[in-house]
Amino acid sequence: MGQQYPFVNYQIDGKVVTLIMVSEAGVSTPEMAQRSMAAFKQRLKKDEVVLVAKGVSLAPIFIGAKSFVDKLKDVPLHSIPWGKVEM
Repeated sequence: MGQQYPFVNYQIDGKVVTLIMVSEAGVSTPEMAQRSMAAFKQRLKKDEVVLVAKGVSLAPIFIGAKSFVDKLKDVPLHSIPWGKVEM
């Protein structure tokens, strides 16, 4: 059994972007963020992926294409209809 991650396919500017909630440790450094992103993109076979983590202050951290991150920065995490995916 793999690890489960909250995820959702979310519409941004007419594109379906997969948002995946990860631990802050998974994106704590640029190298870790890049590794995590590459692993999810390969596993899901998708390029439109944004990683989401809660920072120390519980403010969301978004890692992904700038155009998607800019659209998400004001979206409250509790308003996103999260599901789960097993990896």
